[in-house]
Amino acid sequence: MADSKLKNVIVRTLSGAVYVALIVVATLYPIVMIPLMCLLTVIGLVEYFKMMDAQNPDRLLRNILITFVVFLYLLIFASAVSPMLPIGPYQQFHYAFFLFLLLAVVSLCGKQESAARQVGLSLFALCWLVLPLSLMTDACLNDGQGRVVLFTFVLVWINDTFAYLGGSMYGRHKMVERISPNKTWEGTLTGFVFTMVASVLAGYFWGGQIFLGATFHWYGWLLFGLTVSLLATMGDLLESWLKRQAGVKDSGKIMPGHGGVLDRLDSILLTVYPVITVLEVLLML
Repeated sequence: MADSKLKNVIVRTLSGAVYVALIVVATLYPIVMIPLMCLLTVIGLVEYFKMMDAQNPDRLLRNILITFVVFLYLLIFASAVSPMLPIGPYQQFHYAFFLFLLLAVVSLCGKQESAARQVGLSLFALCWLVLPLSLMTDACLNDGQGRVVLFTFVLVWINDTFAYLGGSMYGRHKMVERISPNKTWEGTLTGFVFTMVASVLAGYFWGGQIFLGATFHWYGWLLFGLTVSLLATMGDLLESWLKRQAGVKDSGKIMPGHGGVLDRLDSILLTVYPVITVLEVLLML
Protein backbone atom coordinates (compact mmCIF):
# COMPACT_ATOMS: atom_id res chain seq x y z
CA MET A 1 0.00 0.00 0.00
CA ALA A 2 2.77 2.41 0.95
CA ASP A 3 4.69 1.51 -2.20
CA SER A 4 1.61 2.25 -4.31
CA LYS A 5 1.14 5.67 -2.71
CA LEU A 6 4.81 6.49 -3.17
CA LYS A 7 4.63 5.47 -6.82
CA ASN A 8 1.57 7.67 -7.35
CA VAL A 9 3.34 10.63 -5.74
CA ILE A 10 6.41 10.13 -7.95
CA VAL A 11 4.32 9.82 -11.10
CA ARG A 12 2.28 12.90 -10.20
CA THR A 13 5.44 14.90 -9.42
CA LEU A 14 7.16 13.93 -12.67
CA SER A 15 4.05 14.63 -14.72
CA GLY A 16 3.64 18.02 -13.08
CA ALA A 17 7.33 18.84 -13.56
CA VAL A 18 7.08 18.15 -17.30
CA TYR A 19 4.01 20.38 -17.54
CA VAL A 20 5.69 23.22 -15.64
CA ALA A 21 8.86 22.90 -17.76
CA LEU A 22 6.85 23.13 -20.99
CA ILE A 23 5.00 26.24 -19.79
CA VAL A 24 8.23 27.94 -18.69
CA VAL A 25 9.97 27.23 -22.01
CA ALA A 26 6.90 28.31 -24.00
CA THR A 27 6.54 31.64 -22.20
CA LEU A 28 10.24 32.46 -22.43
CA TYR A 29 10.44 31.32 -26.08
CA PRO A 30 6.97 32.17 -27.42
CA ILE A 31 7.48 30.42 -30.78
CA VAL A 32 7.28 27.16 -28.78
CA MET A 33 3.91 28.22 -27.38
CA ILE A 34 2.23 28.01 -30.79
CA PRO A 35 2.41 24.20 -31.22
CA LEU A 36 2.06 23.63 -27.46
CA MET A 37 -1.14 25.65 -27.04
CA CYS A 38 -2.53 24.32 -30.31
CA LEU A 39 -2.02 20.76 -29.06
CA LEU A 40 -3.44 21.50 -25.60
CA THR A 41 -6.48 23.20 -27.13
CA VAL A 42 -7.21 20.27 -29.43
CA ILE A 43 -6.86 17.76 -26.59
CA GLY A 44 -8.99 20.00 -24.38
CA LEU A 45 -11.74 20.11 -27.01
CA VAL A 46 -11.76 16.32 -27.29
CA GLU A 47 -12.00 16.05 -23.49
CA TYR A 48 -14.71 18.69 -23.31
CA PHE A 49 -17.04 17.16 -25.91
CA LYS A 50 -16.48 13.65 -24.56
CA MET A 51 -17.24 14.86 -21.04
CA MET A 52 -20.26 17.05 -21.80
CA ASP A 53 -21.95 14.95 -24.48
CA ALA A 54 -20.81 11.40 -23.78
CA GLN A 55 -24.12 9.78 -24.75
CA ASN A 56 -24.50 11.52 -28.10
CA PRO A 57 -21.24 13.27 -29.04
CA ASP A 58 -21.43 15.60 -32.03
CA ARG A 59 -18.13 14.92 -33.71
CA LEU A 60 -18.91 17.22 -36.63
CA LEU A 61 -19.06 20.35 -34.49
CA ARG A 62 -16.04 19.19 -32.51
CA ASN A 63 -14.05 18.61 -35.70
CA ILE A 64 -15.06 22.02 -37.08
CA LEU A 65 -13.75 23.62 -33.89
CA ILE A 66 -10.52 21.60 -34.07
CA THR A 67 -10.03 22.66 -37.71
CA PHE A 68 -10.59 26.28 -36.70
CA VAL A 69 -8.00 25.92 -33.90
CA VAL A 70 -5.36 24.58 -36.31
CA PHE A 71 -6.18 27.35 -38.80
CA LEU A 72 -5.97 30.00 -36.08
CA TYR A 73 -2.57 28.87 -34.83
CA LEU A 74 -1.24 28.70 -38.38
CA LEU A 75 -2.27 32.34 -38.75
CA ILE A 76 -0.57 33.21 -35.46
CA PHE A 77 2.59 31.52 -36.69
CA ALA A 78 2.33 33.37 -40.01
CA SER A 79 2.01 36.67 -38.15
CA ALA A 80 5.23 35.87 -36.27
CA VAL A 81 7.06 35.11 -39.51
CA SER A 82 5.62 38.01 -41.48
CA PRO A 83 4.41 41.21 -39.75
CA MET A 84 2.34 41.87 -42.88
CA LEU A 85 -0.12 39.22 -41.65
CA PRO A 86 -1.42 40.55 -38.32
CA ILE A 87 -3.60 38.27 -36.23
CA GLY A 88 -4.31 40.12 -33.01
CA PRO A 89 -7.31 40.03 -30.65
CA TYR A 90 -9.45 42.07 -33.06
CA GLN A 91 -9.02 39.57 -35.88
CA GLN A 92 -9.43 36.56 -33.58
CA PHE A 93 -12.77 37.80 -32.26
CA HIS A 94 -13.97 38.35 -35.82
CA TYR A 95 -12.95 34.85 -36.89
CA ALA A 96 -14.64 33.45 -33.78
CA PHE A 97 -17.88 35.26 -34.64
CA PHE A 98 -17.99 33.83 -38.15
CA LEU A 99 -17.16 30.41 -36.76
CA PHE A 100 -20.10 30.70 -34.37
CA LEU A 101 -22.41 31.47 -37.30
CA LEU A 102 -21.09 28.39 -39.13
CA LEU A 103 -21.60 26.20 -36.07
CA ALA A 104 -25.15 27.50 -35.68
CA VAL A 105 -26.01 26.76 -39.31
CA VAL A 106 -24.52 23.26 -39.12
CA SER A 107 -26.42 22.54 -35.90
CA LEU A 108 -29.73 23.78 -37.30
CA CYS A 109 -29.28 21.57 -40.36
CA GLY A 110 -28.83 18.56 -38.12
CA LYS A 111 -31.11 17.27 -35.37
CA GLN A 112 -33.56 20.04 -34.62
CA GLU A 113 -34.29 18.82 -31.10
CA SER A 114 -30.65 19.15 -30.03
CA ALA A 115 -29.60 22.15 -32.11
CA ALA A 116 -29.75 24.70 -29.28
CA ARG A 117 -27.77 22.44 -26.94
CA GLN A 118 -25.08 21.77 -29.54
CA VAL A 119 -24.74 25.47 -30.38
CA GLY A 120 -24.47 26.26 -26.67
CA LEU A 121 -21.81 23.62 -26.06
CA SER A 122 -19.79 24.82 -29.05
CA LEU A 123 -20.05 28.50 -28.13
CA PHE A 124 -18.99 27.75 -24.56
CA ALA A 125 -15.97 25.77 -25.80
CA LEU A 126 -15.04 28.63 -28.11
CA CYS A 127 -15.24 31.30 -25.39
CA TRP A 128 -13.95 29.24 -22.46
CA LEU A 129 -11.15 27.24 -24.06
CA VAL A 130 -10.21 28.24 -27.60
CA LEU A 131 -10.04 32.03 -27.41
CA PRO A 132 -8.30 32.39 -24.01
CA LEU A 133 -5.40 30.19 -25.09
CA SER A 134 -5.06 31.70 -28.56
CA LEU A 135 -5.20 35.26 -27.17
CA MET A 136 -2.61 34.32 -24.56
CA THR A 137 -0.37 32.90 -27.28
CA ASP A 138 -0.69 36.06 -29.35
CA ALA A 139 0.11 38.21 -26.29
CA CYS A 140 3.32 36.27 -25.70
CA LEU A 141 4.35 36.19 -29.34
CA ASN A 142 3.41 39.60 -30.68
CA ASP A 143 3.01 41.79 -27.59
CA GLY A 144 6.08 40.66 -25.65
CA GLN A 145 4.02 39.60 -22.63
CA GLY A 146 5.69 36.23 -22.08
CA ARG A 147 7.01 37.14 -18.63
CA VAL A 148 3.63 38.49 -17.58
CA VAL A 149 2.00 35.23 -18.62
CA LEU A 150 4.65 33.16 -16.85
CA PHE A 151 4.26 35.24 -13.69
CA THR A 152 0.50 34.73 -13.82
CA PHE A 153 0.99 30.97 -14.17
CA VAL A 154 3.31 31.02 -11.15
CA LEU A 155 0.75 32.92 -9.07
CA VAL A 156 -1.97 30.47 -10.09
CA TRP A 157 0.24 27.55 -9.06
CA ILE A 158 0.95 29.24 -5.72
CA ASN A 159 -2.76 29.86 -5.21
CA ASP A 160 -3.69 26.24 -6.01
CA THR A 161 -0.89 24.80 -3.87
CA PHE A 162 -1.57 26.83 -0.75
CA ALA A 163 -5.34 26.53 -1.12
CA TYR A 164 -4.87 22.74 -1.09
CA LEU A 165 -2.47 22.85 1.87
CA GLY A 166 -4.63 25.27 3.82
CA GLY A 167 -7.75 23.22 3.18
CA SER A 168 -5.98 20.00 4.18
CA MET A 169 -4.71 21.42 7.46
CA TYR A 170 -7.37 23.89 8.55
CA GLY A 171 -10.38 23.28 6.32
CA ARG A 172 -13.62 23.16 8.28
CA HIS A 173 -16.22 25.16 6.38
CA LYS A 174 -17.24 23.97 2.92
CA MET A 175 -17.23 26.62 0.23
CA VAL A 176 -19.57 25.22 -2.46
CA GLU A 177 -20.11 21.62 -1.42
CA ARG A 178 -22.54 20.76 -4.22
CA ILE A 179 -19.89 21.69 -6.80
CA SER A 180 -16.55 20.96 -5.12
CA PRO A 181 -16.91 18.98 -1.87
CA ASN A 182 -13.23 19.33 -0.93
CA LYS A 183 -12.95 23.10 -1.35
CA THR A 184 -13.14 25.05 1.91
CA TRP A 185 -13.18 28.72 2.83
CA GLU A 186 -10.06 28.25 4.95
CA GLY A 187 -8.13 26.77 2.02
CA THR A 188 -9.35 29.45 -0.38
CA LEU A 189 -8.37 32.28 1.96
CA THR A 190 -4.95 30.67 2.54
CA GLY A 191 -4.41 30.64 -1.22
CA PHE A 192 -5.49 34.28 -1.46
CA VAL A 193 -3.09 35.42 1.25
CA PHE A 194 -0.02 33.60 -0.08
CA THR A 195 -0.73 34.66 -3.67
CA MET A 196 -1.04 38.33 -2.71
CA VAL A 197 2.14 38.18 -0.61
CA ALA A 198 4.00 36.46 -3.47
CA SER A 199 2.75 39.09 -5.92
CA VAL A 200 3.89 42.00 -3.74
CA LEU A 201 7.32 40.42 -3.13
CA ALA A 202 7.78 39.68 -6.82
CA GLY A 203 6.78 43.22 -7.68
CA TYR A 204 9.28 44.63 -5.20
CA PHE A 205 12.24 42.52 -6.36
CA TRP A 206 11.50 41.84 -10.04
CA GLY A 207 8.67 44.20 -11.04
CA GLY A 208 10.71 45.90 -13.75
CA GLN A 209 11.58 42.55 -15.34
CA ILE A 210 8.01 41.20 -15.24
CA PHE A 211 6.34 44.35 -16.55
CA LEU A 212 8.88 46.31 -18.55
CA GLY A 213 8.94 49.86 -17.27
CA ALA A 214 6.64 49.20 -14.32
CA THR A 215 7.23 51.03 -11.08
CA PHE A 216 6.61 49.39 -7.73
CA HIS A 217 3.39 50.32 -5.98
CA TRP A 218 2.49 47.70 -3.41
CA TYR A 219 -1.26 48.20 -3.78
CA GLY A 220 -1.08 47.53 -7.53
CA TRP A 221 0.76 44.25 -7.03
CA LEU A 222 -1.55 43.34 -4.17
CA LEU A 223 -4.54 43.88 -6.45
CA PHE A 224 -2.81 41.84 -9.12
CA GLY A 225 -2.40 38.88 -6.75
CA LEU A 226 -5.94 39.18 -5.42
CA THR A 227 -7.45 39.25 -8.90
CA VAL A 228 -5.42 36.24 -10.01
CA SER A 229 -6.63 34.32 -6.94
CA LEU A 230 -10.25 35.26 -7.51
CA LEU A 231 -10.24 34.37 -11.20
CA ALA A 232 -8.26 31.16 -10.65
CA THR A 233 -10.72 30.04 -7.98
CA MET A 234 -13.67 30.84 -10.25
CA GLY A 235 -12.03 28.88 -13.07
CA ASP A 236 -11.47 25.88 -10.81
CA LEU A 237 -15.07 25.95 -9.58
CA LEU A 238 -16.40 26.29 -13.13
CA GLU A 239 -14.58 23.18 -14.31
CA SER A 240 -15.65 21.32 -11.15
CA TRP A 241 -19.24 22.25 -11.97
CA LEU A 242 -18.85 20.95 -15.54
CA LYS A 243 -17.43 17.67 -14.26
CA ARG A 244 -20.23 17.39 -11.71
CA GLN A 245 -22.78 17.92 -14.49
CA ALA A 246 -21.06 15.24 -16.58
CA GLY A 247 -20.68 12.86 -13.63
CA VAL A 248 -16.92 12.40 -14.02
CA LYS A 249 -14.00 12.83 -11.64
CA ASP A 250 -11.40 14.00 -14.19
CA SER A 251 -11.73 15.50 -17.64
CA GLY A 252 -9.25 12.96 -19.02
CA LYS A 253 -6.25 10.77 -18.25
CA ILE A 254 -3.49 12.21 -20.43
CA MET A 255 -1.53 13.59 -17.45
CA PRO A 256 -0.80 10.78 -14.96
CA GLY A 257 -1.73 11.81 -11.44
CA HIS A 258 -3.38 15.03 -12.59
CA GLY A 259 -6.17 13.98 -14.93
CA GLY A 260 -6.76 15.70 -18.23
CA VAL A 261 -5.65 18.90 -19.91
CA LEU A 262 -8.73 20.75 -18.67
CA ASP A 263 -7.93 19.71 -15.10
CA ARG A 264 -4.56 21.49 -15.41
CA LEU A 265 -5.77 24.54 -17.29
CA ASP A 266 -9.03 25.19 -15.43
CA SER A 267 -7.58 27.92 -13.19
CA ILE A 268 -5.77 29.55 -16.12
CA LEU A 269 -8.58 29.80 -18.65
CA LEU A 270 -10.44 32.58 -16.83
CA THR A 271 -7.30 34.26 -15.54
CA VAL A 272 -4.47 35.01 -17.95
CA TYR A 273 -6.05 37.14 -20.65
CA PRO A 274 -8.09 39.45 -18.35
CA VAL A 275 -5.00 39.91 -16.19
CA ILE A 276 -2.59 40.82 -18.97
CA THR A 277 -5.03 43.14 -20.71
CA VAL A 278 -6.37 45.04 -17.70
CA LEU A 279 -4.24 44.77 -14.57
CA GLU A 280 -0.91 45.58 -16.15
CA VAL A 281 -2.25 49.11 -16.60
CA LEU A 282 -2.86 49.36 -12.85
CA LEU A 283 0.76 48.46 -12.15
CA MET A 284 1.88 51.45 -14.16
CA LEU A 285 -0.05 53.88 -11.94
